[in-house]
Amino acid sequence: MGSGKTTVAKILAKKLGLEVIEMDDLIINRSGKSIDQIFKDDGENWFRELESQIAIDQRNKENVVISTGGGVVINAENIKNLKINGKIIFLKTSFSEIKKRLKNIDDRPLFKNKRSAEKLFKFRQKLYEKNADLIVNTDGRSVEEVAYEIISQN
Repeated sequence: MGSGKTTVAKILAKKLGLEVIEMDDLIINRSGKSIDQIFKDDGENWFRELESQIAIDQRNKENVVISTGGGVVINAENIKNLKINGKIIFLKTSFSEIKKRLKNIDDRPLFKNKRSAEKLFKFRQKLYEKNADLIVNTDGRSVEEVAYEIISQN
């Protein structure tokens, strides 16, 4: 959440001449609801089920940049499916930086309570560090700098 995944994915795709796939957009299209509305109406478990279905759909894609939701890492099968033809890149961002980036955004259902958001952040961070093929620190860096580092590391 708030690490810059969507923006960096768009820059990478443009620089590399690839298609960008935004998993959250696919979830919205499949459900006919916003992410916030899915959480309100159907709960996080249903959202995670949709996310896993989308990860399965993407597993055989090649020559694309996939921007996932921050919680995709919670399900080991999602990671397995996304690694079939790709790499997991963790945009490592401190919690204080994420709070700054999201201070005026209210459509993140899991960020509404800052205390539980920080606990979730720490849990996910460990999973990303364990599963990432590349870790790129984003604090104090532009999205262009982050994208350039990713390109130079691959």
